[in-house]
Amino acid sequence: MKPPKGVQGLDFEGVFFTEQEISKYSTVRHIEVVIKRQNATLDDLKRRMANEAKAAGANAIKNFRYGQRIMSALKALIRFQWEIEYWHGEGDAVKM
Repeated sequence: MKPPKGVQGLDFEGVFFTEQEISKYSTVRHIEVVIKRQNATLDDLKRRMANEAKAAGANAIKNFRYGQRIMSALKALIRFQWEIEYWHGEGDAVKM
């Protein structure tokens, strides 16, 4: 897939990811993914987001934001979770 002129990003499993706004394409669905499991990677996050985008009939995700967050130790103890770091990602699925 060829991205619009001047838009930087990358293709991952058939879905174009960009941190930029692509104003000429309207949002099909807003996607939010959280992975709370040990040894998860950015590729795992992108794979889940790509699958959700495809299921919505989209082939790109604009306004892509991602990162790792840390759950407080107290919250982790209350929830009986050993892994306190987790990946989160969000963006707007669009059909280009």
